[in-house]
Amino acid sequence: MNLSFKLAASMAVIVIVAAAACQQTVPFKKFANDDEVPRITLADAKKAFDDGKAVFVDSRGDAAYRADHIAGSINIPYDGKAPDLSSLPKGKKIIVYCS
Repeated sequence: MNLSFKLAASMAVIVIVAAAACQQTVPFKKFANDDEVPRITLADAKKAFDDGKAVFVDSRGDAAYRADHIAGSINIPYDGKAPDLSSLPKGKKIIVYCS
């Protein structure tokens, strides 16, 4: 496990925001509170990513992302509005993290 991954993972709250399978898309859903958001363990997230079945999305601002991020992650900063998810691959779990 590389240092960047360990650092980001230790500081991040990892959640599954959306999952897609068989080229189906899942519509954006705003959760009422943190308790509704599905969770994933760090081990399961890393395995899915390493197996090519998931993508990490870093939801921090551009400056924080440039300073340090999980290698291979996509930066989609969260600003309180529904994000543009068109850059996300279809058929993979979407795992969002922030710190």
